[in-house]
Amino acid sequence: MSEPDRPADPSTLPLFQRFPALAQRVRWQWLGRYPTPVQRLVLPAGALWVKRDDLTAEPYGGNKVRKLEFLIADALGSGAGRLVTAGALGSHHALATAVYGRAAGLPVTLVLFPQPVTPHVRRVLLTDVALGAQLRFVPRLELVPGALLALRWAARRERPYVIPPGGSDALGTLGYVNAGLELAQQVAAGTLPAPAEVHVAAGTLGTAAGLAIGLTLAGLETRVAATRITGRVVTNERTLGRLVRSALALLAPEVALDAEQVVGRVEIRHGQIGAGYGRETEAGRAATVQLAAAGLELDPTYTAKAAAEALTAACVAASAGSGGASGGGADAREGARAAVRRAAPAPEPLFWHTLSATEPPLDEEEAVLLARLPERFRRCLAAT
Repeated sequence: MSEPDRPADPSTLPLFQRFPALAQRVRWQWLGRYPTPVQRLVLPAGALWVKRDDLTAEPYGGNKVRKLEFLIADALGSGAGRLVTAGALGSHHALATAVYGRAAGLPVTLVLFPQPVTPHVRRVLLTDVALGAQLRFVPRLELVPGALLALRWAARRERPYVIPPGGSDALGTLGYVNAGLELAQQVAAGTLPAPAEVHVAAGTLGTAAGLAIGLTLAGLETRVAATRITGRVVTNERTLGRLVRSALALLAPEVALDAEQVVGRVEIRHGQIGAGYGRETEAGRAATVQLAAAGLELDPTYTAKAAAEALTAACVAASAGSGGASGGGADAREGARAAVRRAAPAPEPLFWHTLSATEPPLDEEEAVLLARLPERFRRCLAAT
């Protein structure tokens, strides 16, 4: 795979190429490397395309980078003195905010709630500490909004900029509107065929909402299969519709799309949730093994569950593509048409890989980092 280009200014983004006037109204700054590559894998389950957003950036990539390019630029442009956001203990969004907030010269406060602690979650949390993020503990997800409001007031002299969990608001969603247009450019260039479905992990839904808008703008028929990885109180059609409508309002008047048409392009799928957020599943473990053999790393909370759904779709596509014997008694023309249908390959799904392929190095001993953790967080790690 060739090294992606590094855009130096907004005019290189597909979104701003399509709508130049938007670049005058919406702030953006470069963090990533685009376009991210696409790769075709032939796996035991079937053939699968992968959009390598695990390679968006270094020292930390994944899907949050595209959102933070808009959000951090807006924070800097509005004179913010601190970034505040929230997630679970092992939140990739929280870690990405700590990485790129620090790079932008902004101190970062993370409001974190418990989740099942795996070695990956433990490392993410300790990396937050190593990056100098200020940590605040809340015992339940439901307490996050109140904690963010309290922090906004307590840090008001620093002009805090509050980024929602997952970076999923109208502005963050633009990162994946652009990504959908980027994929369409790769299709137009012949890099891959237009996929029937794009599979993505669905938590706060900004990635799915942005892709649906971008793919609709590009005129592709591709649908978005959003694999739910957390509770329905977070991942639901009402939240999806709100994100789509708010992003379209931000894009107006350059963009005029029917919000219901865009929302209808997304199917939130519930079959991979298993025992809940952060809990491994058998299908996720199997997907992890298959993709590890192809050189891709998954995590059990997000990408393993989305990959399991994508592999199921690949298996269905492979079965459909194999066809079957034509029925007896068909005339010659019908037999020929049936042969063409059997020979035509079924559309292969695309898995949008959102886990970073790299992690910031831990330059300090684990014992030192543990000692810097607030007590409530140390108790969470000790309970595993």
